[in-house]
Amino acid sequence: MHCMQTIHGIDALVKSKLYVQDGPVRSPKSRREVSYPLSFRVPLSQVEEIDVAAAKEKRKRRSDLLEAIWEVAWRDYKKSGSLDAYAQGKRSRRYTRRISEELQDQLYTLIEAILERAPSAVIEELERKLAQWAGKYADAE
Repeated sequence: MHCMQTIHGIDALVKSKLYVQDGPVRSPKSRREVSYPLSFRVPLSQVEEIDVAAAKEKRKRRSDLLEAIWEVAWRDYKKSGSLDAYAQGKRSRRYTRRISEELQDQLYTLIEAILERAPSAVIEELERKLAQWAGKYADAE
């Protein structure tokens, strides 16, 4: 008989908990960004420059300025795809599955060579042709 009362007590406890769970469903709390302090070394001359820049940008602390700079730099780094590309100021290449990556790399290399070395008249002609072709094939989609 003692066991029956225990089971009955557990049953009542489970039912009361189920009753609470059957109530209206609350929307989950939005995930907030959690900041985590990191530390790294910078030359003293840069610390002095950061302090000047923080005052110029009307930031209370140098960490406030560095946080804003970090957000921009991190976003640009991710767009670049690698540290080397980011350091050189290059964007990452987007590849299509229609043609091989080797051919796409070759095309990017050729266009980069033209942009870096060709006279402005050639670059302007390249822009006109590419705009013409892009317009033609963009409408086809």
